Amino acid sequence: MLFNVAQLMKEGIAATRHLEVDGELYAVDENNPGPTPVKGHITLVRTPTGVLVTGTVRLKLMQTCRRCLELSGASVTLEVEEEFVPSIDIETGASLPIADGQDPNLVIDAHHILDLTEVLRQCAVVGGAGFGLCRSGCKGLCSSCGANLNLGPCACDNERLDPRLAILGRLLETHNRSDDTN
Repeated sequence: MLFNVAQLMKEGIAATRHLEVDGELYAVDENNPGPTPVKGHITLVRTPTGVLVTGTVRLKLMQTCRRCLELSGASVTLEVEEEFVPSIDIETGASLPIADGQDPNLVIDAHHILDLTEVLRQCAVVGGAGFGLCRSGCKGLCSSCGANLNLGPCACDNERLDPRLAILGRLLETHNRSDDTN
């Protein structure tokens, strides 16, 4: 997702452009090799040091469910806010110094092209990390045999009590017997 910002860089501070984002991301992560369609709106604002990009984009990401380990998709909305700095002075064509520690993905290239691709990919990695369930009622995997409980019950003896909780089981049995005699 490339945007030519040459004209915007020639304008005064606070000059603004409202643009549509419509593209694809590749290699978001192992579950999303691409192409992953991205759509949204951004605003480019000329700042004293470069161009501020803000906006909202939407995409669908595939992720492994944290309970049942099945692959599922979810729509993700990402908020973007990054400032890009120029590498070339728009008036003179002279190279501009890039600050130490400046993220190279936030540098406008020598042809005044602002590349939003890597920023959106990184936002997608972070934004996709939170959803993690295939559905809200996911039953997960059996802790004994590993069967996917969403597909039906497993053949394990679920009545077996964890030995660490045996004392509580005996207390419940005693309590239930005393209720039966009353």
